[in-house]
Amino acid sequence: MEISFHLRNLDAATSTSYVTKPGGKLAKAAEDEVAFENSRALTVALNNTPQVREEVVRRATELVGDVNYPPPETIRQISHLLAIQMHPESELH
Repeated sequence: MEISFHLRNLDAATSTSYVTKPGGKLAKAAEDEVAFENSRALTVALNNTPQVREEVVRRATELVGDVNYPPPETIRQISHLLAIQMHPESELH
């Protein structure tokens, strides 16, 4: 949720419009209200998030018991990346 606190003033004589920002205490009150609403939304979202996602735990349990996980290609790629970090190209030449 995005809230904008711009005030639009219209000058009837010249028919031009411009945007002004609220100043002083009004600006601080507006910022505090936005911060409070953001905090409230975050708290609600966290309270609605389940502590344990059963399907994720079930999948992880299956993977731990699988002797073919991770696949050999993944292990090879990870070992290659680790080897590059141990011996950067600049040191090899």
